[in-house]
Amino acid sequence: MNEKIVISPVTRIEGHAKITIDLNEKKEVEDARIHVTQYRGFEKICEGRPYTEMPALTARTCGICPVSHAIASSKACDNLLAVRPPKAARNLRRIINLAQIVQSHALNFYHLSSPDFVFGFDAKPEDRNIFKLMQTNPQMAKDGIALRAFGQKIIETLGGKRIHPTWIVPGGVSHEITKETRDSILKQIPQALEIAQSALNFFVQNLHKFDKEINSFANFPSLFMALVSKKENLNIMTVF
Repeated sequence: MNEKIVISPVTRIEGHAKITIDLNEKKEVEDARIHVTQYRGFEKICEGRPYTEMPALTARTCGICPVSHAIASSKACDNLLAVRPPKAARNLRRIINLAQIVQSHALNFYHLSSPDFVFGFDAKPEDRNIFKLMQTNPQMAKDGIALRAFGQKIIETLGGKRIHPTWIVPGGVSHEITKETRDSILKQIPQALEIAQSALNFFVQNLHKFDKEINSFANFPSLFMALVSKKENLNIMTVF
């Protein structure tokens, strides 16, 4: 008799999803599907719209990483207009993109992944969550909130709001930043850097506990590519 396994909801992801697995009579996986609720129709929405609306429209693809979509759309518009933004504008795009990376990675590491690293993959599901982490490792939980807030604050300061900022436009950014804004951002960096280094040290010190998972989980050849620098470090900034 065929059997169906449904995992709903899939927890600790940035979105909503469920998984359906169909087993045959031999209890072998016959089919597996992931179901998501996110709407994918932005290409159709954008048809016939002025190019100046594209960054704001495409940013709505995601509430976690709208900056990436706005930048990608603005760069497409740059190419359409055959213009290259001034160096200052390109650098400002880099800054707000890095701020998004900080807040997104902080969310992923502290809120979604750290319970596995702290308690182990074999811990009870009801213990592997951010609430248990707050009880047992309150400083780590506070660091996660602070680091994410740092990234979000920079996005809000530069872009006008934390989600779907409209500051990134074809040709660069809509306006320059003031000296006060620059100094405010620089002032916050030391604390954020200290938190990030602490998280990295924790990760490095505990990585050896998960050799089995590293060698087997999601470890397979793929067509995915990563941009690297001349020193072979991850370098997503080459897109600017």
